[in-house]
Amino acid sequence: MTDDILNSVGRRLGDLSDLPEALRKQIKAAKLDEMEEKIVKTLRDRFDGIANVDELMVGLYRDHQYITEDRRVLANKLYRMQKAGLVDSVPKRKGVYKLTTTQEGAKPDITP
Repeated sequence: MTDDILNSVGRRLGDLSDLPEALRKQIKAAKLDEMEEKIVKTLRDRFDGIANVDELMVGLYRDHQYITEDRRVLANKLYRMQKAGLVDSVPKRKGVYKLTTTQEGAKPDITP
């Protein structure tokens, strides 16, 4: 068994929007924590699916009155969200993230 196969376990579910709600509720991988929900909502509603860390900090405050103690906390959360397939890092743009196609709404078309 290769590391690639092992690393992909749990990430091969793809888009779950076609599944019945009763089944989606039971799938642990499909659940976002409260902070992830706020980030996805802010990215989608305020920034058309793409923003940098500074914009997200301001948007999270304006939309949810959330103040991060340290920007590294938010950057680390975004990194973990990227590894989980919730957001994508924009190539050649440090600290810029966009929603993936699995999130509600269309994926922004950003070409470097």
